[in-house]
Amino acid sequence: MDHDRLVSALAAFAVLDPTHFPLHFAQIFLVVAQNEPCTFQKVMEALDLTNSAVSRTVMALGQTSRKGTPGFDLMYVAKDPKEGRRLIIFLTPKGKALYRQLTSI
Repeated sequence: MDHDRLVSALAAFAVLDPTHFPLHFAQIFLVVAQNEPCTFQKVMEALDLTNSAVSRTVMALGQTSRKGTPGFDLMYVAKDPKEGRRLIIFLTPKGKALYRQLTSI
């Protein structure tokens, strides 16, 4: 990706909330989008993060953050129907729209 495309892609994230959208939020969003449905394990391995770091970020990217404040509503978590103890991550319609915008840059 060239510099101009990278700037455009980052701008797509910046409109969400430029002061409260850290880079690792974007990284986790992209891993989930490229691997949907995605397990926490896949995100942990792809970015060398702990389960708690992934969990906190996924909550913030969901409908409500862990502190009860509104999240970004880009993804949601559901139980894996094949393995009840495992959670899988999906993009919301808003998350899918953002990913389509990013892939068209």
